[in-house]
Amino acid sequence: MGKKSRKTSSSKNLSNSDRKNPAILGSVVTAVAQSLKLAEEEKLPLERYFSRHRHSVSSCDGDGAFNLISLFVLNPRLMLPGTPERSAITTVCMRVHDNIRSTMILPNDAFQNGMLQKLPLVEDIGPGKTMDEYYDAFVQNIQNSTGTGFRKAPYAHCKKLVNDCLLRMKTKKKVLVGKEERTVVRLFGLESEEHFHQQQIQLPRPAPAPDVDTLWLVLNRPEHYFFHVSSDLHDLFGFECGEVVIDDEYFERSLDYILEDEYRQERLPAMLNHAANWHMLEGSEEEVASWLLWERQPMVLHPVGHPDTVDAMRNSIILQLMINKFFNGQTGELLMHTFPAMNLYGSGITNFLFYTRHLSITGRLPPAFIVKASVAEGVDGASISDSGDTSAEN
Repeated sequence: MGKKSRKTSSSKNLSNSDRKNPAILGSVVTAVAQSLKLAEEEKLPLERYFSRHRHSVSSCDGDGAFNLISLFVLNPRLMLPGTPERSAITTVCMRVHDNIRSTMILPNDAFQNGMLQKLPLVEDIGPGKTMDEYYDAFVQNIQNSTGTGFRKAPYAHCKKLVNDCLLRMKTKKKVLVGKEERTVVRLFGLESEEHFHQQQIQLPRPAPAPDVDTLWLVLNRPEHYFFHVSSDLHDLFGFECGEVVIDDEYFERSLDYILEDEYRQERLPAMLNHAANWHMLEGSEEEVASWLLWERQPMVLHPVGHPDTVDAMRNSIILQLMINKFFNGQTGELLMHTFPAMNLYGSGITNFLFYTRHLSITGRLPPAFIVKASVAEGVDGASISDSGDTSAEN
């Protein structure tokens, strides 16, 4: 049992060639862009131009990719009397340590007329539904097809995610491409007057997890099904997940490969930071967030590439468990429920149930695992802000 796929799939999206209705798409992009121009010129709250908006943020996959899916409803007062509701579902796929990978705008016309239902990432719930129903179905379908979890998020947090990403792109000299991408990003440059949407995530104080077993179960929760480095290790070794039992040589080569590259060094603490923030959405799992921030602390005391940074990551129980996920843990078989209708997210549920039961039966990690670290030690002088920074400089 364990990871049967090395794919990291949060970045799955519809390409421009998949969308067969350029006239409809163009009209919506134009309408949204016009409302944005008014908002930016008049400097009034978001709700004056978009009467309703909803946002959902996903956990990230092993490449550090995550999705932000939103619904924006244009304010009818800005349109001619009798004009049908104009709204759009937007997506932004970002890397936690890098750039915006892709964006998308899907207009309400295309959902309500049944034009998009045959495309792979759009759930066919039939024409004539409300945009809220299409939005809920769309988010659920992306969750199932990417194996990442989604949670409701306030606009202010989404704005910060986008702005932090733009700062990273500026630092790395990367730019947005095309009118659609620029328009979607501009949607997150406004201010909301609604109390919920003004809220920022308040991270808890870092605290150690009770033990390694607890962290192992966190890394196997359904939303973290793809929280691993299997794509990297497939590139290194050439075999698939679960085909080989780890030994000391594989263990050390895996660590060396992951940590020889500064881009991958940037990714790990950024993934932990995103995960901590995600666990504070819609449920405020302060305990889980505090454990992840605790494990992140030693990784950010020095710049990327610094010998102490590399040592901290090499001795991280999180990274060592992520590496072990790629190998055959020799856990044997257990009869488990499966959730085929939920696709990859259903596989994540089964995976979590399996390892929860395995741990309750054996009282230990999978027998073939090699783990040379434990829960991180305390870091002198570390602060909450040290653990929660997502800016381009970190």
